Order: sequence, then structure tokens, then C-alpha cells
Amino acid sequence: MELFAIRHARAEDRDAERWPDDALRPLTREGARSFERLARRIGRWRPDVDLLLASGWTRAWDTARILRAHAGWPKPARTKLLESDDPSALAGILALVREQPADARIALVGHEPALGLLVSELCSGGTARVAMRKGAVAWLKGEPGAMSLEGLMVPGMLRRD
Repeated sequence: MELFAIRHARAEDRDAERWPDDALRPLTREGARSFERLARRIGRWRPDVDLLLASGWTRAWDTARILRAHAGWPKPARTKLLESDDPSALAGILALVREQPADARIALVGHEPALGLLVSELCSGGTARVAMRKGAVAWLKGEPGAMSLEGLMVPGMLRRD
């Protein structure tokens, strides 16, 4: 299995007056542009993802749409399992990953700390702690629980195309 765990790109700061429902908080203009550059690079390097699942929260959904537009990945599908920034979401996400075929190439777009905990659990059984910065992409390979971290990219690594 190949798995890409992607934290949504940089979003607007929390503001209960502007976004009473935090799920509607959007990406910043610069966050979107920066992630577009990263997505283009990902598409040239790894264009063959079979399944793209994303949180329906605006910032994660728009990040998944950027991956479709700029990396050529498939149309994203929403899953409520990724619609949480609560660590307790990990069990459901792990079950989703373990349900996938052994040769699957999947991408998950969601939120911290659940994604960092997912990467930690899949690679080390939870003994290591991985923190996913906004717009970070972790590339994992292997069997869930014994995956290797093949790469970790963040938008700031790519200042120019």
C-alpha cells in the first residue's frame, strides 16, 4: 500500500465572528497558492493515486480539489471520518486504511492531530509522534502498522516552480 496523509493547506485564523461554524473556515489565498505549487510537483512525481478521500470541511476539501486540479489525482470523495481535529478520530481512520487493498494507492486530506497520529500509528505503532504542519504531505509505503515514511514535504520547501 502507498498512502499519502495530507494536512490541509494554511487556512484563515479561527474567528467565531467570521466563521461561527469552524468547518467553513477557508484557506488563505497564499496558503492555496503555496499548496498549488506543491501539488504540481507531486503530480509530476507521483501522479498515480487511486483514491482521494477528504474531510468535507472547507479548508480540507479545497486542498483536495487543488490536488485534483494540479496533481491530476482523482475526484475527491468526502468522508466524515476525516472531519475531525479530535485525536479520538484515529480509530475510524485506521479502520478505513486497513479496509483498502494491499496494492492501493490512497490519499487522505484532513486535520491535525488526527493525521499526525495516523502517520505515527501506521509507521511505528504509535511509539513515535509525528506533527503534520499545514500543507504537509507524508508519503508512506508498506503494510499498515509497519509502514515506512518514504517522504515528508511541506509547501515552504518549494519556493519556486
